[in-house]
Amino acid sequence: MEEVRNDRLFLQGPGLIFYCMKKATYYHAPTPEELYAFEKRAREERARYVGELVSAAATALKFRLERAFSALTGKVVRHA
Repeated sequence: MEEVRNDRLFLQGPGLIFYCMKKATYYHAPTPEELYAFEKRAREERARYVGELVSAAATALKFRLERAFSALTGKVVRHA
């Protein structure tokens, strides 16, 4: 590395650094309406996800029961 002094590293762009730091420290607290909307959407997404899981499980169970029933009641062809 070329000869670089520590003071040159810190003086590269102090204005830009402080500007970015000032913008980064700005915090916007959500309003109660925003929090309610976030919670409502999370509940809707969770309900949709659980509904899809239950539907998939019911479909798989139905398929297995139909297959077992058809295996038990199916006619067997015996070749002589």
